[in-house]
Amino acid sequence: MSYKIDNHEINVCFPVDSISINKTSIAFTDKHGKNRQTFSKRTEALKFMKWLLNPNSK
Repeated sequence: MSYKIDNHEINVCFPVDSISINKTSIAFTDKHGKNRQTFSKRTEALKFMKWLLNPNSK
């Protein structure tokens, strides 16, 4: 499944095993391994984290 933000697409292979957030960066582990995404704003990072927790809500 993918998440789109500012013409960028982040691919996530659910289920997500772990999530860690630090200011504007989110690290998560999915079926393909560890990933890290950095956002320009903290609010964007929080929106992505909420989507990771509940991908069907969009």
